[in-house]
Amino acid sequence: MSGEFRRIFDYALDFYLKRVAIVALFSIPFLVAVLIAALVAAPTFIAAGGLFIRTGSIPELSLLDLIITVIGYAIAVFIFSDTIVNINILVRSRRTMTETTSEMVSAIGKYGTRIFYIITLILLLQAILQLVLYDNAFKSWIYPVVLGVLWFFLSFSFPAVVIDNARTADAIAYSFSFAMHKPLLVIKWMLVGFVLILFSYGLAFATLSPPFSTYLILLLNSIVFLPFLLILQTQIYMEKYPLAR
Repeated sequence: MSGEFRRIFDYALDFYLKRVAIVALFSIPFLVAVLIAALVAAPTFIAAGGLFIRTGSIPELSLLDLIITVIGYAIAVFIFSDTIVNINILVRSRRTMTETTSEMVSAIGKYGTRIFYIITLILLLQAILQLVLYDNAFKSWIYPVVLGVLWFFLSFSFPAVVIDNARTADAIAYSFSFAMHKPLLVIKWMLVGFVLILFSYGLAFATLSPPFSTYLILLLNSIVFLPFLLILQTQIYMEKYPLAR
């Protein structure tokens, strides 16, 4: 780790460990959101702690199945977005040494809606990418690379919404700008996420057999690793403001 990233990482880890109980409480909706999406009629499957959809099976769904799937995913994404906002507000209030005001609380819905739009856009782009690469012999290589590039440029739009009170389009633009100006920080954040997923995967399959190992991965990622990644992401994003360091 470079000196700058190590400093931010240590700060995020200290923040997480000191508030692990409240962060875990805030993170329970992550688990609920994934379970809601997993229970809808779509041909979904859980892998490496995440929920994925078999796009090749979409034509097999009835109209009612599609409607239920869209509603289920919308509810799940709203819950997911709201949880991201809560964690970001917690980090911002502690990082800037300010209390969470009634104005900030009233803005949670607004922030959540904006992040909902961003996540929906990302999911749609992922689905389109899967469909475009459906018959491509190299899709197993192309898809993760393109997906990585997509997340590289868009993922920091989440803290941009809360920290900068940015609208959806502006938050995406801020995320692009941040990734271009601080590419190493973004890449290292993504690498930390990759390592944590591998760790949860290895730990689960070393201690439990399927399908229980899969659910342990889901639990670890939803309650422990994803919240920490969001905290680390917000800490990284706030580095753009020298007074918040």
